[in-house]
Amino acid sequence: MYSIGEYARIAQVSKRLLRYYDEIGLFQPVKIDPESGHRYYSASQLPELNRILALKDLGLSLNQIQRFVRDDISPAEIQGMLSLKKAELEQQVLGELQRIRTIESRLKQIQDRDNLVRDVIVKQVPQQRFIGARKVLSQSDSPDDFFWSVVNALTQGNRANNGQMTIVFHEDGIESDYIDMELGKSLDRTSRLSLTINNGITLTDKFLPSATMATFVPQTTDCSKLLGYNAIAEWVEANHYDLAGAVRLVFLELPKQPGDDDYIMEIQFPVRKREVALNLRSLN
Repeated sequence: MYSIGEYARIAQVSKRLLRYYDEIGLFQPVKIDPESGHRYYSASQLPELNRILALKDLGLSLNQIQRFVRDDISPAEIQGMLSLKKAELEQQVLGELQRIRTIESRLKQIQDRDNLVRDVIVKQVPQQRFIGARKVLSQSDSPDDFFWSVVNALTQGNRANNGQMTIVFHEDGIESDYIDMELGKSLDRTSRLSLTINNGITLTDKFLPSATMATFVPQTTDCSKLLGYNAIAEWVEANHYDLAGAVRLVFLELPKQPGDDDYIMEIQFPVRKREVALNLRSLN
């Protein structure tokens, strides 16, 4: 027999762990000296201890391991427990991979930040004749369904070549549970149109006002679109402008089908020059 210290060295575990397993009845010594209280273990117990350690490495709880050791569990239950643990670990791995991608995106944002801000262009956008539909979408509504129902209506017949598809976001900056979204395209003719399409959405003829726009064309990834918003926001602040109206997304190239991320759009922020007080003393 071996003392607890000798056994701990042989089994490559701590004495504290052996004492704890003894206290909870998971792995007990073959003998305890009644006078000194010293614990003694046998080499024949090593397979049982190794089994416990192996199950622990699989991520099973001590309660589950106790059932394994005592054979108080059917093969079907063993399979179910291990399958559940496997699914849990797979989910953790996927979560960690997503965190890695997020970190990589943040690193790229830091690396590309200055270049992106320099790529913001200011342009004058004239008044545009516009046919489209406006809808307030709740969290349960699908923006994609609204987008494609309007796109399909606007690409029928001789309207196919009229202008560029544009999304206008009418936001007050207060209500975050709803998206006030207008979708349509510019008109190149003088006729006025008004018609109803699927789900009671009505296309109307109107004008989008002229505006000074801070613009940016991001790459076709969600991360780059977010970077585009950030780049414009930083440019606006650094160049003493204020936001001055509804944000527009102008599609230079439309997605070909629902779920398609391969498209090109220009982000347009209406801006106006901020009045900056000139402090003559600061120039001395």
